[in-house]
Amino acid sequence: MRIGLASIAIFASVFSTGAVLGTNAQAQLYNPCPYQNDGDCDEPNGLNLCEWGTDANDCSNPNSNHANGPGFFAGIYANGTPAPAPAPAPVACPYNNDGDCDEPNGLNLCAWGTDANDCSNPNSNHGNGPGFFAGLYASGTPAPAPQPAPPPSGGSMTAVSPGAFVHGGGGGYSGCPNYTIGRTAFGQATMYAGQGSYRVPRITAGGRFPLTNCFPGTGWRGFTITRPDFRFFYQGNSPTGRLTFALTSGAVDTVLLINTPDGQWFFNDDSNGTFNSTLTFSPVLQGQYDIWAGAYNNSSNNPADLVIFE
Repeated sequence: MRIGLASIAIFASVFSTGAVLGTNAQAQLYNPCPYQNDGDCDEPNGLNLCEWGTDANDCSNPNSNHANGPGFFAGIYANGTPAPAPAPAPVACPYNNDGDCDEPNGLNLCAWGTDANDCSNPNSNHGNGPGFFAGLYASGTPAPAPQPAPPPSGGSMTAVSPGAFVHGGGGGYSGCPNYTIGRTAFGQATMYAGQGSYRVPRITAGGRFPLTNCFPGTGWRGFTITRPDFRFFYQGNSPTGRLTFALTSGAVDTVLLINTPDGQWFFNDDSNGTFNSTLTFSPVLQGQYDIWAGAYNNSSNNPADLVIFE
């Protein structure tokens, strides 16, 4: 962790005034940035050590550390060791340098790392993505709507992890949580095949909705909220042929419920001899996964961690 005099002055300014970093802090930022390609976003959207546009590779990488800047509160950060440099984008972004951030942090039209100039610009339009909720956007002409996720392809889903229970619900949700609700509790994300993993930020486990009526007779038990906790879109062919959803918590016995792109419901309580929950799918379908992070007992707001990886 780098803490210099400039950083101390910046943090002191924030805590003494209670205001968002402003022009006084901006005057102390580095240009050029001495911390490029180190796995930390050092622009104002992250560690706030460097000027906008001087650390674009790191700040356009979903696995970079964004510390406690707006990128942190937008959930674009990683916990632990520094992230590797961004992988080459699978598809070139056709909307480069148009004043819109088209990566998942903005309009979600292009893959991470393919629109770095726009997404590293505080005056760009970030639409309704995490950048929007962090306040990093500008008003103007509406950008094109995000493209819908491709329809499911590749056959039926199969859970290969031990302890997985499946019910081919035919896309219905009678007695189960409602996956048709548009707004989720903790947002959504798109991952392209080959990107490795995605960590859902700040998710909690539990709720007041009982799963006993979700396909009665299956023995499913636990509590979730009604709407999905998280909506995940997967695109491409998994290089491992697998996709794993791992829910862990040190505060509660978790349960994991997923509605997959082909309309099937999958459930797991305990996995690998622990009270945590895991669902691994093979083959992997492209499309929309609605996810509920639940608790075995009737409780809510339990800190949890959800990681999705190939």
